Amino acid sequence: METFTETQRFRQGWVWLIMGFSVLIFLGSLSTIDAWNQPIAWFSTMPLLLIVGLLYAWQLDTQLDSEGIHYRIFPIFPWRTIPWRVIQSTSVVQYSYVGYGIRWGFEGWIYNVAGDKGIRVLFDANQRITIGTQRSDEVQHFLDQLIVVRS
Repeated sequence: METFTETQRFRQGWVWLIMGFSVLIFLGSLSTIDAWNQPIAWFSTMPLLLIVGLLYAWQLDTQLDSEGIHYRIFPIFPWRTIPWRVIQSTSVVQYSYVGYGIRWGFEGWIYNVAGDKGIRVLFDANQRITIGTQRSDEVQHFLDQLIVVRS
């Protein structure tokens, strides 16, 4: 059986335009008051730089294989696995915009980096998660093959 893997990152131009603009405004405001001579100015830039660094490093990794569905959001949490034996159903869905990142909603947890399509997984005791994908056709093809192999 083949393996499906996908890695998504925050690389949308508008996200980085907003972040860059915010950094420039912040640094510009510090330079106008000659704040760089004050140690507190350096410390006040750290949260902003941490946020920018986190968004740059953030990635949603997804892997579907013979064992199950594996996913992680680096650097937030390590790999998690949902074995096929506990999965009741999977489907590729299109959902309304829920924002980016990690969200809790009526349909359970949603992990999304870009777009409005994802792999919806129903497992143990009606728990649900949706993992965003930019390659919905390939995921659907993999799931269709899995059904044929398991039949």
